Amino acid sequence: MRPATAADTAAIAALIRLLAEDFDGHTTVSADWVVDCLGDDDFFALVAELDGDVVGVVTWVQTRGLFHGKKSAIIQEASVAPALRDQGIGRVLLEEAVARIKAQDVAEISISTGFENERAQHLYRSLGFVEETLMLEQHLEDGA
Repeated sequence: MRPATAADTAAIAALIRLLAEDFDGHTTVSADWVVDCLGDDDFFALVAELDGDVVGVVTWVQTRGLFHGKKSAIIQEASVAPALRDQGIGRVLLEEAVARIKAQDVAEISISTGFENERAQHLYRSLGFVEETLMLEQHLEDGA
């Protein structure tokens, strides 16, 4: 496991497309967008490698908020290649991400998943996350 680099952009984009297939299949991710994100000071990504191939990714952002008087972190994506799921790769990625986020001195860490994704919910709860709020979304792009 290591921080993502520009050399990982195609693999990360592919993992996000695989993640999208678990839901409705829609994503507008591109390698160029991954490069842009990796260049943002408030965006962070870790990748898991197996035999030199990127097989997992977890990303998070820091965001400013007034309520806590400091930044919060939002884990945005966590994806593992389908053939390698249920082998602990996602857990290790998330554990490392949480440890790094805590070292960034943020007020809170948020993570979300679909209501139907019980496997992810179980994993997140086992890592100490609790249901505290309901997040509603409004998608503004067709197919996104």
